[in-house]
Formats: sequence, structure tokens, C-alpha cells
Amino acid sequence: MIIKEEDVNPLVDSEFFWYSLLEGDQIVLDADYYEEGKLILRKGLAYEVLAKTERDISDIAFIVQSDVTDQLISVHPFLVGNYLISPVKYRLN
Repeated sequence: MIIKEEDVNPLVDSEFFWYSLLEGDQIVLDADYYEEGKLILRKGLAYEVLAKTERDISDIAFIVQSDVTDQLISVHPFLVGNYLISPVKYRLN
């Protein structure tokens, strides 16, 4: 199957990431992430998905903890360049 450039939709791909990944999996960003001019998350580092949020269909995010500031950061799946699936899945009782 040949995929044409016009058939690729990054927003659909990012939504797929959000639905596919679970808490405990890790995401890797395509670029450094800054807030108010300060480095918050680094490109190429794996960040554990602590939670996922969905305010509505177009407002989805992963929650990760910054290794720089220790803050919880909301990351849109569009910023995810790669991911790692956790071999151990968390279970809620």
C-alpha cells in the first residue's frame, strides 16, 4: 500500500497515540519543550505517562513529570516523536 502525503493526517496520528498508550508507557518528544522561555522537557528523553486527559475530542493530552522542574506537564500527542510500551501494566482495583 502506498501512502500519499495528502493521506497523512498528523492530528489523526496524534489521536491514535493518545488512545493507544496507557499510563506507565513512555513518550519521547520530537523537540525540547519550553514554557515562558524556560526548558521544561527535553528532546530524546523518555517520560512516563502518569495520566491522560480528555476535555473533548480535540483537547487530549498526556501528563508527564518534568525532569527539570518536577512539575506535572500536559503534553499534546502531536509533540510525541516516539514511544515505549511498558512491559508491566498498572491495574486499578
